[in-house]
Amino acid sequence: MIEKSRTKHAHPAPPLRSAFAHSATALEFRKQAAKDANTLEHLIQEENDPARRILFRNATIITGIADQTPFQGNVLVTGSRITEVGPSAGQGLDDKNAVVVDATDHILMPGFVDSHLHAWEGQLRGMSPDADFDEYLEVAHKSLGTLYRPHDTYIGNLVTSLVSLYAGVTTIVDNSHNSRSADHSSAAVEALFDSGIRAAHAVAAPRFGAWDEQWPSDLDRLQAEYFSSSDQLVTLRMMDTTADADAWRFAHDRGLWVSSEIGSDWVDNIVALHQQGLVTDTHTFNHCLGLSHEEWQIIADTGVKVNICPRSDTLFGLGPSFPAIDEALSVGVRPGLSMDNELSYGVDMFSEMSVLLHLQRGRVHQRRNAAEQQVPDPISAHDVLEFATLRGAENAGLIDRVGSIEVGKEADLLLIDTTVPNTLPATSPVATVVAYAHPGNVSAVFVGGDVRKWDGHLVGVDLHAVRTVAEQSRDWLVAQQSEHTAS
Repeated sequence: MIEKSRTKHAHPAPPLRSAFAHSATALEFRKQAAKDANTLEHLIQEENDPARRILFRNATIITGIADQTPFQGNVLVTGSRITEVGPSAGQGLDDKNAVVVDATDHILMPGFVDSHLHAWEGQLRGMSPDADFDEYLEVAHKSLGTLYRPHDTYIGNLVTSLVSLYAGVTTIVDNSHNSRSADHSSAAVEALFDSGIRAAHAVAAPRFGAWDEQWPSDLDRLQAEYFSSSDQLVTLRMMDTTADADAWRFAHDRGLWVSSEIGSDWVDNIVALHQQGLVTDTHTFNHCLGLSHEEWQIIADTGVKVNICPRSDTLFGLGPSFPAIDEALSVGVRPGLSMDNELSYGVDMFSEMSVLLHLQRGRVHQRRNAAEQQVPDPISAHDVLEFATLRGAENAGLIDRVGSIEVGKEADLLLIDTTVPNTLPATSPVATVVAYAHPGNVSAVFVGGDVRKWDGHLVGVDLHAVRTVAEQSRDWLVAQQSEHTAS
């Protein structure tokens, strides 16, 4: 039997690796690599040219616009904004009058928007993989957070911003609730600027430990010193962890948005604040756990923006320990998604979407099997992708600028590679993004038309240096905490 088998296959096909090395496909691969390097060089050279044109050609486009299905086509960017979208966009342009990005076999989609992320904790990543909420408070707020120098705040914000960009998150709402001094706040803002991410920087007082008590008055200094332009990448807002009426009035008087941690275990005065006219459409509510129907109706009626945290709420055991997705949808509120912090899991909007999709649908099936009379509808892959992009843009107060691929909006864009094992074949582009892709599949990231990631690597970032300073900051904080504990 063995001999017959050998005879039958006397001329077996060469091993795949050997065949590829000498194939026309390999030659094209090497040519493409050289072309990609040349494209990146042109993107960087023309970054400061307001008339620069970038043509994304032959992409599978997910616009993020409601009810619009993905299609094959092109996107033209002029300066920082999208100027044409469609099968014939950029017609007549070539390498001589535009930077042409060959997006064949890629999904082109809006950048993800994280509606609520505590970026200052970046160097604490992975310190508490099994933490509950009390443990999180102990590590981040009661101990290590009280020891932060401005330098540590800078490092934390830089690390979080860079990993966000790597993962395809082009905008974050940076809930900075460790602003111990004016210098700490300045360091946080400067790190956001240096990273190249788009961000709404929300300044808040620390929860524990000594601080300069400069909040909220220091927001006036920050506004004058860093936020003179209305079209810059980083904008300013307030974060308030206590839902304090005087703080909200301070923000309203200055035209600043307010982000707040909202849950029945933390805040019990939403109705009273509403009666004072302080709950408005310039508020972003994080978590929204355990709220009453009356409170949800206030949110819906006033236009408050809401985000939920599928991994944080379940891992830390916050409130009812289940994201408030059904409560939001029941009053017509379409929430954004947020990752909260990185002490126990990484910045990864793909995971956030997948976890929410599975959790909500699992509970729907459970309630149906229990023959409950009122069961919410199951959410879809399209829903969670909308939450991670367009609704996040709402939470950031930037829906007129980002969150979808539309003419006039900023070119905050992702290219998702569909040629690798976990994304091929990309039968459904939306399903590919939501259920199959991960941050490593993000081949390119653009913020306002400027390239931040290319060919799977962050552009212009010395990762060795970033790792070194992050480890030094972490180790110093831990050593200081050990000394304090010993004494």
